[in-house]
Amino acid sequence: MLIKKVIAECLAAMGEKDFTDSTERTEQQTELATRLLGALNRAYREAVTEYLPVVEEETVNVTDGVIDVSSLAKNIVYPVSLTADGKTYKLKIYPDKLLSDYSGRAVLRYAYMPDELAESSELADMRFTLSMLTDGTLAEYYFRERAFDLAESYDTSFRTALSVARYRGRELRLKGGRW
Repeated sequence: MLIKKVIAECLAAMGEKDFTDSTERTEQQTELATRLLGALNRAYREAVTEYLPVVEEETVNVTDGVIDVSSLAKNIVYPVSLTADGKTYKLKIYPDKLLSDYSGRAVLRYAYMPDELAESSELADMRFTLSMLTDGTLAEYYFRERAFDLAESYDTSFRTALSVARYRGRELRLKGGRW
């Protein structure tokens, strides 16, 4: 999905003229596009850190049980697993490193923070829909504009859509409780 398409959808929802395909923009249009893009990036970062993580697998060298997180290819948010020789090892999390009871080559799965989205970029993650990103962008935008009623309504639909995408196709079971 093109990011420009999300901004165009936001403009339509705001009742503004779509200027995303325009080569010459006024100063106000450029400022609005920049603010919407910033809101989109904030909403996207929140979605991938709290609801729909983006996961990377990377082969790492564990030296004396220490994995230096600065040597990873992506900006790690949290580790998912460390496996070597078909066995999974526990990890302890520190701000600048990960500790394990394993030493050697292993595969580290971790959730990472993706790069900022630009207006000309494309989001290939199929878990995100146009309406979901539009709602998240408008929620962030209206919150910054101090239009809290609008922000709350868009935020509610954004979080509902994220929850549906997070648990799609899986059954939620609650343990039997004592009542």
